[in-house]
Amino acid sequence: MTTDIETDDYNSLIRYLLYTNEVDTVAIVYTSSRYHFAGDGRGTKFFLPDREYDEPVTSWRWTGTQHIQDLVAEYAKGYRNLLVHDHRYPSPEHLLSIVKVGNVAFEGEMATDTEGSNAIAKALLDDRDDPLYLQVWGGCNTIARALMAIEERFRGTARWPEIYEKVSGKAVITMQGKQDDTYDEYISVVWPDIVTTDAGSGVWGFYGRHSTKPVDPEALSYFDGRWIVANILESSPLGGKYRVWGDGRAMAGDPLDIFGDLTDTSGWLPPRGRFDFLSEGDNPAFLYLLDTGLRSLEDWTYGGWGHRIVQASTTPNYWICGPAERNQAGDLVEGYSSGRWAKAAQLDFAARLTWLTTARFADANHHPVVTVHSGLDVSARPGATIALCATVDDPDGDSVTTTWWQYREAGTFPGEVDIADSAALRTTVSIPPDATPGDTVHLILEATDQGNPPLTRYQRVVVRVVP
Repeated sequence: MTTDIETDDYNSLIRYLLYTNEVDTVAIVYTSSRYHFAGDGRGTKFFLPDREYDEPVTSWRWTGTQHIQDLVAEYAKGYRNLLVHDHRYPSPEHLLSIVKVGNVAFEGEMATDTEGSNAIAKALLDDRDDPLYLQVWGGCNTIARALMAIEERFRGTARWPEIYEKVSGKAVITMQGKQDDTYDEYISVVWPDIVTTDAGSGVWGFYGRHSTKPVDPEALSYFDGRWIVANILESSPLGGKYRVWGDGRAMAGDPLDIFGDLTDTSGWLPPRGRFDFLSEGDNPAFLYLLDTGLRSLEDWTYGGWGHRIVQASTTPNYWICGPAERNQAGDLVEGYSSGRWAKAAQLDFAARLTWLTTARFADANHHPVVTVHSGLDVSARPGATIALCATVDDPDGDSVTTTWWQYREAGTFPGEVDIADSAALRTTVSIPPDATPGDTVHLILEATDQGNPPLTRYQRVVVRVVP
């Protein structure tokens, strides 16, 4: 994960640390961007006329190289408790050992090797066969430097075709918008076969800039200052570091009017109440990696907590956020492919924050386990009726509410299917006679327990229409 560690990245990192039990993090790397860079320590002037700085500068809104370590230190205070709830959480010592400083001198700087770029290059060249997800929360330049170092080492040698194929097949870049030019000018030119997603193409700030737009009305309270104080700020030492609107805390390099000055009504963020949600700008770059049962990592077009991703029509291997989706009111809304899951995601975050301070498993809530016994991939003819059979187990013994629903935007069949009893774990679904062979229908089984806070997990059944 690479980050320029501005305010919204800082908040995203707090959330990310609580999900490190579900991903194998091999490096957390400071990098630069067009919005934040450190300078080279020699007073070298830097000037780009199309940026927000309009004169030569030596550094720009730099927030330093200590915030990641500080947040890991807060994570450490609750680490023993986290292990009670999931033994897979990595130790604070391990997390600190993989924090690296990458290419931070200037926007787009990729001329020199750094410990951050070296860590990325090493991971790309190791013997593991699984994908390496390269998270871009700032600029792509440190990743670009890693790739350039590999190119410089192997291009022109007999091993270059093999290395090019290995790296291109292993790397998956997930960027939160292009925050420098290194993807366009280097990565896409020299490494065009690397699959890349731009999760920032359909969202800004994980509901941050227009927080009410993609979120259903019943989810709005989970972005309200009163809920955030009770469930995040007062939850734990790590939660207490979370940045919110009007909290009076500015990061080094950023004045208060960038994020959360209550007296400013003309800024880039619309004003809101004190302690209201501010931003977690980079969550979509990693939320799709989480196994919630929605199978979003299996196929980006399925959609999940990190948006529904579709292939760009003009650029091979480049994926962007899908088009607007209909909310509960039936309105087409940009960003709703992540906003539809907002309530569940916030409550999930709140639950994990309680794990930091809960020493007994029985004193906290945990996710229900959803199993579909009738199969996750089903074939059916037009006009056929299929049977669905599932079970739900809750590790805490809580009662669980279940519902089946059709995720229409994820499927290719444009119409609605008939679910006989959407609340039953055993039910039937009728495929309309006008369905065309090749069409797909996506059915979501959503299960929410009655714990505190209530937690939700899913399973997705994909029905493929056959002749």
